[in-house]
Amino acid sequence: MVEEQKMGRAIRSLETIRNSKKYLASFYSRGDRSQKAGLPLAWTNGGLPQEVLIALELPTEWVMNFAAIAASRFASAKFCEAAEADGYSNDLCGYVRTILGYCQRRVELGTVPPESPLKDGLGEPTMLLSASFGCAPRFKWFQAIASHYLPVPLYVCDTMSPPYGVDMEDERVKEHYLELIREDLKAQIAFVEEHTGKKLDIAKLREVVENSQKAAKLWYDTLELRKAVPCPMNTPDYFSGMIPQMWMPGSEEGVKFYQDLYNEVKQRVDNKVGVIPEEKCRLIWYGIPPWFNLGLFNYFESLGAVFVSEIIYYVGPPVDIDLSDPLEALIQRVWLKALWLHKQGLNFFPDNVAHLCIAMPMNTNFVRQQVKDFKIDGAVMHRTRSCRAASWGETFIKNDLAKDGTPSLIFESDIADPRAWSDAQFKTQVDAFMEILTAKKK
Repeated sequence: MVEEQKMGRAIRSLETIRNSKKYLASFYSRGDRSQKAGLPLAWTNGGLPQEVLIALELPTEWVMNFAAIAASRFASAKFCEAAEADGYSNDLCGYVRTILGYCQRRVELGTVPPESPLKDGLGEPTMLLSASFGCAPRFKWFQAIASHYLPVPLYVCDTMSPPYGVDMEDERVKEHYLELIREDLKAQIAFVEEHTGKKLDIAKLREVVENSQKAAKLWYDTLELRKAVPCPMNTPDYFSGMIPQMWMPGSEEGVKFYQDLYNEVKQRVDNKVGVIPEEKCRLIWYGIPPWFNLGLFNYFESLGAVFVSEIIYYVGPPVDIDLSDPLEALIQRVWLKALWLHKQGLNFFPDNVAHLCIAMPMNTNFVRQQVKDFKIDGAVMHRTRSCRAASWGETFIKNDLAKDGTPSLIFESDIADPRAWSDAQFKTQVDAFMEILTAKKK
């Protein structure tokens, strides 16, 4: 039984984030729309060119986000149990078990499960669009949905990334991967056009990609403002603020949201307004958070510590692309982001040639540079039992940071399954870690 009183939603520090429903109406209203039978609807996840789907006016449901919402509202445990009862191991990704359990309950009941975190649940998909980016379960996840629960057409974008030691400046390497990206993107567009009866509007796509680029730069510039002391924005704001860039890139809503967010954070920097009255320690976060307990960040704040930087879902510096051909621009953006990531030295996460508006530099070089640039005192890493891809290299990074005199805390839990949480154990670890940081600061 999940003890909800020991977990909590986060307290956010920014007005723009707290009022995000006003800015991102289409995102927050998607669960209220009725999905009429036969109309196109795609279930998707990260690693796909969302700008193309927006330009094709294809409604989408983002199952990873739905799993995170289920976790934040304490519904994921029931879905995980349903998936495990159907034969799926509890070692599988918490997102995967949540969605497979939801599908199992949906098929079993013939309607939206009563434990759904959204009243109307997920809409009935007419197609599934997935990507192998990141981990093996992502590759098989949608195949399991299509073969066991929802027999609809499936397209999987198979991410192919250069190995760690390859010379990315070699033109032969570059052209090889650019051609792979082109072929896959064309195949995905053909798949969607076939199953929607629509043709991609290049002019519309150009507009969407241009907005996506504007939003990405505003988001990056906002995150750079967190170098200020005291820090003007906390991690709960970050994990809410990433929504447009992850799931609705290219929307005018997203550009307006990020512009107002930047303005608010800049104003706080100019007036030296921090997240908490007295900032004693500055921390960096590594790993996917336990979505069922984002309040953990506020527990750190109660002890005088603020997270000023995060590795997961990091947007990365803006890249310049030629929008005269927006399809080729998307392809070039994938490569330029992969090139930047590779130059960081991808010790642990080589999957980088993917259609994402984010970059995840999961490596010691980038973490150490963030520690320096953001005046960070310590690192906190979440070892997620069911997401090994997001936990790779944590011990290595901890040991590497120790050489620079930067302490680290690694704690274990899950991204979506609250049954893996121990409040007492977590707070004991945090209290001890904060004593180390406080002593070191003195």
